[in-house]
Amino acid sequence: MDHRVEEVLNLGATDDEINETLDIGVLMGGTLAVKSVRHAFSVIEQLRGGST
Repeated sequence: MDHRVEEVLNLGATDDEINETLDIGVLMGGTLAVKSVRHAFSVIEQLRGGST
């Protein structure tokens, strides 16, 4: 997951594109996917220099 998040950021994906993709992941994966989506947002924040 970490590698994929880093990859889409490096490819220039917008916040809207990332959010839409993760929204679809939750819709398709149900509540079990929420943990992965939360992790993805944490990785994004870390890569952008924020704190978690």
